[in-house]
Amino acid sequence: TGLDGMEVDVLGGKHNLTDVNAVIGIHQLKQLPELMKQRQTLAQHYFTCFKKTSLIEQGLELPMEDFLHSNWHMFQVVLPIEKLNQLGMNRATVMQKLKDMNIGTGVHYPLISDFKLYQELGYNSDQTPVAQRVGSAILTLPLFPLMTTFDVERVVHALQLILQEI
Repeated sequence: TGLDGMEVDVLGGKHNLTDVNAVIGIHQLKQLPELMKQRQTLAQHYFTCFKKTSLIEQGLELPMEDFLHSNWHMFQVVLPIEKLNQLGMNRATVMQKLKDMNIGTGVHYPLISDFKLYQELGYNSDQTPVAQRVGSAILTLPLFPLMTTFDVERVVHALQLILQEI
């Protein structure tokens, strides 16, 4: 398997929605403005909390602080991967430590040239060094409308505890 247990060996897509999910989605559309507002509030709180830490100075990269053009469906950071690697750590290590603290994270934009299919097509991650760095270090933090500002603070604090080692 590829990076972080993911692998792509067949070109294709996933385009399915069950009838039940469609019905739920139709009703959720009525709540969309409220849900988007809550996501924006939580994203703003992430920025506020991160700015109160030394994580940015330690190399943690935040997303663009754009509240006009983003729907904040995700909040992603780029970990200081070089520093982590020097300590024998990587993104998977950070993800596991957060999971041990009951904080779920994800990887939503892996580097496609790391997948078998694209390697067989001739793609090489060495050709895209910035994408290679970000692809190995990007981490999706929890962000969903039922979260509270306390939840955001807990996530930032947990990440701070983990990264204080670097």
